Amino acid sequence: MTYTIAADRYTRPNSPAARTSPSRRAAAVHPGWASLTPAELRVARLVAEGLTNRAVAQRLCISPHTVDSHLRHAFAKLGISSRVALARLTLIHDHIRTDEPADR
Repeated sequence: MTYTIAADRYTRPNSPAARTSPSRRAAAVHPGWASLTPAELRVARLVAEGLTNRAVAQRLCISPHTVDSHLRHAFAKLGISSRVALARLTLIHDHIRTDEPADR
């Protein structure tokens, strides 16, 4: 039996949480996700890839201080306190987003 991730918990494949639409599951990942700015999302995705603040800054042509600022704002909006938690939420959200039909 396989399990899917839905809203920070594992659910059985035929449970109500597993049968929700992809957009509802994306909102269930974390309600603060939609409040992230495009810059915060770019930084979050690069951090999820394992880049350091300095490497993110070089890739985006911004200062490491700006990267730190974006991360602190994203952490506050998402109610998390670690890069690992941010990476997890980013990966879950991006996985759910790619499961959505392209015709929307």
